[in-house]
Amino acid sequence: MKKQFFTGLVLCSSLTLVGCSINIGGNSDDEKSSNNDQKSESTSKQSNNDTSNDQSSNNEDNNESGIKNESNITEQQSIAMAMLEPNLESKIVTGDELLSGKYTQTFGAGKKQEQDIDTLELSESPQLNKMKNKPEGMKFYGLNASKGSYATIVGVNKKEVVYIMTQSVINDYNDIKDSETTKILNISDLYSKYKDNRKVANVANKIEFGDSMPSNDDEDTSTLEDDTDSEQSDDSDSSSEEVTRDNVIDKVESYEGETLDTDSYTFKEPEKTDEGKWGFSFEDKDGNLAGSYVIDEDGEVTEYDEDGEEVGSGY
Repeated sequence: MKKQFFTGLVLCSSLTLVGCSINIGGNSDDEKSSNNDQKSESTSKQSNNDTSNDQSSNNEDNNESGIKNESNITEQQSIAMAMLEPNLESKIVTGDELLSGKYTQTFGAGKKQEQDIDTLELSESPQLNKMKNKPEGMKFYGLNASKGSYATIVGVNKKEVVYIMTQSVINDYNDIKDSETTKILNISDLYSKYKDNRKVANVANKIEFGDSMPSNDDEDTSTLEDDTDSEQSDDSDSSSEEVTRDNVIDKVESYEGETLDTDSYTFKEPEKTDEGKWGFSFEDKDGNLAGSYVIDEDGEVTEYDEDGEEVGSGY
């Protein structure tokens, strides 16, 4: 037994002297290199798979709207999708603006001011929810942020999102549904368009329910508080006073809640139309049309932007 072991050692030593590299209990250098290459390739493949999985996961996050089923869309999600619509960006605080924390509000005579916003607050309006002929199941909310010198209202049910920009009392939905200041969006269309958009979840997370707006059960109508916190003139007083060249500017300033900004704009002389209305336009200091006002015989003011689009109306 000992002799065989000794012979083995001698044989191993002889083989080593002639240049053969044999490791007892191990592998050759070539085998080691091959194994290392295989291990490196395996590690690389695993790393690539992990990276691919991470990218796939990130893509899922980026495309995840938070809406699992069209039949279970929440009010916040419906409003969030509407806030992503490009054709509303001049009328309402958009989803991108809410996420950025800033939006631009335009006051009377085209004056602009940047406003901060952290959350969009929905305040249910008991008075508006008594509106005649409103869509079935629709709830109306006042918003804490508006793009202009008007109140912004949003209504929502399972089928539609309705935006109303107004300074006037609303008693009947039929009176405003076809107005330029009312925008109606179909939720099914919004879902088809934005169901894979990650922004929906991000915007919806910034929409909160606040306290209900005050209710006056003794009256059939309600007065909406202007976002500029200005006091609005009583409708009956406005309609009882005849509109003339001498007071037409007063009517517009009452509507705006402030004096006209003559430092930034040039206001044309008011003119009376064949229909008995008064109107005038205004330009910026470069001579570019910035907007206009039309004042009805009963004193109601309608404001238009430089493109002739209605901005708001009221007294």
